[in-house]
Amino acid sequence: MNSYTKDQLNLHFIVFIWGFTAILGKFISIDALALVYNRTALTSVAIGIYLLVLKRGFKANPKDLLFMWLCGILIAVHWITFFGAIKISNVSITLAGVSTGALWSSILSPILAKTKFDPVELLLGLLVILGIGIVFYEEPNAANIIDLSFFGVTLTNFQWGLIIALFSSMLSASFSILNKQLVTRYPKPVQVTFWELTFAFLSIVIYSFIIGNNPMNLWATLNSDWIYIGILALACTAYPFIKSVELLKRLTPFSVMLAINLEPVYGILLAALFFGASESMSPQFYIGVIIILGTVIANGIIKARKRKG
Repeated sequence: MNSYTKDQLNLHFIVFIWGFTAILGKFISIDALALVYNRTALTSVAIGIYLLVLKRGFKANPKDLLFMWLCGILIAVHWITFFGAIKISNVSITLAGVSTGALWSSILSPILAKTKFDPVELLLGLLVILGIGIVFYEEPNAANIIDLSFFGVTLTNFQWGLIIALFSSMLSASFSILNKQLVTRYPKPVQVTFWELTFAFLSIVIYSFIIGNNPMNLWATLNSDWIYIGILALACTAYPFIKSVELLKRLTPFSVMLAINLEPVYGILLAALFFGASESMSPQFYIGVIIILGTVIANGIIKARKRKG
C-alpha cells in the first residue's frame, strides 16, 4: 500500500470518527452545555499533555490570544447547538443541517475574509436551500415527534432541531474561516487549537457564573457518561485533529473536502444502526440530504477545476 492510499484511508477513518461524534452525543445523558464543558476540559488537557511530551510549547502572540478566545467562543457555541439539536430532534436531522457548511462559507467568506462573492456558489446555495426546505417540511417516520414553542413560534421538535443545526453550521463555517487566518501564522496549529479549546472551556465557566450557576455542577456524574465523554474528547476530538493537521500537509484541499462531506453520510448510517426507529426518516428526507450533499460536492469539483485552470 503506497503512502497516498494510506493517507486517504486515515482521512476517511478520521471522518468516520467525526461521524460517530453525533452518536456519542445521543448516548450522553447530560445536557448540551455540560457535555461541551466536559469535552473542552478533557480535550484541552489531552492536547496540553501532547504539547508537553513533544516539547512543542504553548507560545502564542499576545495579540492573537483575544482572537483565539473569539474562536473558542464560536467553537463552544457551535458544539452546544450541535448537541442541543441532537437532543431536541435526532442525529439524522442534525447532520442534515450541519452539512450546509459550504453554503455558509460561500456567504460568510466575503464578509469575514474579505473575498469576492462567487455567483456560482450563490447559485448552488439556492439548491442547498431547496434541499433544506425538503427536509424541513418532510414528515419523518421516526417516533417522539412533539410540538415545541420558542419565541412564540410553534414547530415540531424536528423542525426546531434543523433550525438549530443550521445555526450551528453557520458558527462552524465562521470558526473555520477565522481559524484559517490564525493557523497560517503558526507553524504548529496544535498550539492554536489548545488555546481555542481552553478558552472555550473558560467561556462556559464565565457564562455559568454570569447566570448564577456553579460550573462545578456541570461535571458529569454517571460512569457511563464519563466513558462516552472520554471517547468523545480523546478519540473523536484530540486524536482526529492532531492527525488531520499532519494529513493536510500531504493531501489536496479537494481530497479533504470530498472526504469531510461524507461525515453526515457516516453519521446517518451509524444513527440508523444504533437507534433504529427513532432515526427512521421518510424518503423525502433522504432526497433533501442528497440534494444538499450533491451540491456541496459539485461546488468542490468546480473549485478544483478553476484552480487547475
